[in-house]
Amino acid sequence: MILNKSVTISMLLLIFMLIQPSAAETEWIDHGEKTLYWGETTNITGYMVKAVDFTPSRHFDVDHDWVLLGVYKDGVNLDGAKLSSNNSRINDTAILCKDKIKIVVKDISTGYNIPSPYVVIQVYLLKEEIIPSISPEQWINNTLEFSKCVLKEIYIGDWINVELRMVNLKDIDLDIAINDSIPPGFEVVPDPEKHLMWNLSLPEKESTDVCQYSIRATRPGTFTLPAARAVVEYHGATYTIITGTSEIIAHGPDINLTKTATMLENNTISVIVSVRNIGDRATYVRIIDEIPVDAELVCGDLDLEFVAQPDKTYSNNYSIKTSNVGLPPVAVIYKDNKKRIHEVNSGMVTITVQTSPSPDILPTAISNDTQNVTALQSSNNDSIREKLASMFQHFMQIFKK
Repeated sequence: MILNKSVTISMLLLIFMLIQPSAAETEWIDHGEKTLYWGETTNITGYMVKAVDFTPSRHFDVDHDWVLLGVYKDGVNLDGAKLSSNNSRINDTAILCKDKIKIVVKDISTGYNIPSPYVVIQVYLLKEEIIPSISPEQWINNTLEFSKCVLKEIYIGDWINVELRMVNLKDIDLDIAINDSIPPGFEVVPDPEKHLMWNLSLPEKESTDVCQYSIRATRPGTFTLPAARAVVEYHGATYTIITGTSEIIAHGPDINLTKTATMLENNTISVIVSVRNIGDRATYVRIIDEIPVDAELVCGDLDLEFVAQPDKTYSNNYSIKTSNVGLPPVAVIYKDNKKRIHEVNSGMVTITVQTSPSPDILPTAISNDTQNVTALQSSNNDSIREKLASMFQHFMQIFKK
């Protein structure tokens, strides 16, 4: 008896589950009954349903009459079906237009006793889920993953790699145009004229590609690498996605060099060579200066060697007597932490007349001193270049110690 009760309960539960509507069941919107005579149409939200043909008329009604229906939109025949209301070989229901329209035949009337055959149908349209509109930014962010990777700290002169990585997030074919740029203070290596532009394709979901190039810093400082840009053309629309910017610190020494000359009251010329390390690393510096052939060195030294600390200013002062109104440029050579040699030259110097006391001639270090930054240019003076060439080997030997 208990077993029979269990079987009965199980059967009832099964029947209950079978009669429950499925969560995934298609939901239709009823657009009511429509009566169509032969050749007539009815408009259902843009779809035109037409009674195209019927069973040939007879002297008497038959149960297996049929109707041929067609569905049109914008004058184009989309679909059709042959239906009957009481025929074992012909269905009374059709789902058309890629499962968007359902038509159920209620009654078909043909015969000689009516002016024209007609059909009564019930029309349903699929209840479609409303998909919220999506912005171009949302579409491309959901379609393509785009990132830029680079080291955060480097040393001037060192090569570093920049990597642009793309991942297709959808199962569609993407054609991508990419361009990138670098800020002032950097150059592309080994080819500074290289254009940072690429065209590539990601044909399927999770396919990836990487664009790479190398750069180096030409001076120390903190820089912001610009965002890279990718443009995707898809189905006639253009979408743009950019990477984030990247901050990068370039370490190393950087020498700013100036040379000034002032005519004093005692007919001597006071010369000041100012060297400021505007970088963030110390460097060994050698000043190589020259005076005109007819000049006489009154006091001080033309050349000087010292270690220039970051953000410090050093000056070499000396006095001369000469009839020239211009002095040759001064040169400074220094090395960075990678033992690379750099050279900086001042411009030609014009003597100014000024009433002032003679300055100290000893080199001094000045902290937190603000100097006027002047444009550095290459010297065309042959004699100072000869002097630089003859002293270069000596300077290299000093750096190797």
